[in-house]
Amino acid sequence: MTTMKVLTPTVENIETVADCILGGGVVVTPSDTNLALTVDPWNETAIERAFTIKNRAPTDPLTLFIHDPEEWKTWGSLTEPALVESLINEFWPGPLNLIVNKTNAVPDRVVAGGDTVSIGCLRNPTWRKLAQATDIPLCMTSANKTGQADGQLVDLEMACEQVGDEVDYILNGEAQGTTQSSTIVDLTGTPSVLRHGDISVEQLNAVIDVFSSP
Repeated sequence: MTTMKVLTPTVENIETVADCILGGGVVVTPSDTNLALTVDPWNETAIERAFTIKNRAPTDPLTLFIHDPEEWKTWGSLTEPALVESLINEFWPGPLNLIVNKTNAVPDRVVAGGDTVSIGCLRNPTWRKLAQATDIPLCMTSANKTGQADGQLVDLEMACEQVGDEVDYILNGEAQGTTQSSTIVDLTGTPSVLRHGDISVEQLNAVIDVFSSP
């Protein structure tokens, strides 16, 4: 892979990467956990390319990442929205993804035709600048081949090795600052933790005491 693809997070480079995303490109960007393949949620060609790069099943849904926590109501809904509000007030921006009912504003391809959507809001400074530059939510999935990063976070070396030759740019940014992938919480039925990350069940229950211990 040519090192010309790896960009430092200058204002100019962030604009370059944002333009690439909006033009249908597939890039690697930092997050609060893994470096991630990042695309425009409304560009199905870009989504299919990202799935091909990752060797991921095309029927899998993607997470929608928003810049401002209060935007969640544009993309999701819940019978008890106070559950979401309590969690986002405590943990967003941060490594917590919330599964809620989707609104009609969410592209069907993002949720693979399902009725729910996973929403995140990241604190990584480079990602937040990129999200401002694109001015749209972004879809992301870890920048590795499926099944080849189990138990570890995808860093720059791994992203370059596994997907670097197949993406348009790699935007290098601040270190993740976490030890695990994001915690995923499903609020659409009985609240449950689908994936355990650095935000623990104990921390979640300190905000809304509805989760069973692992």
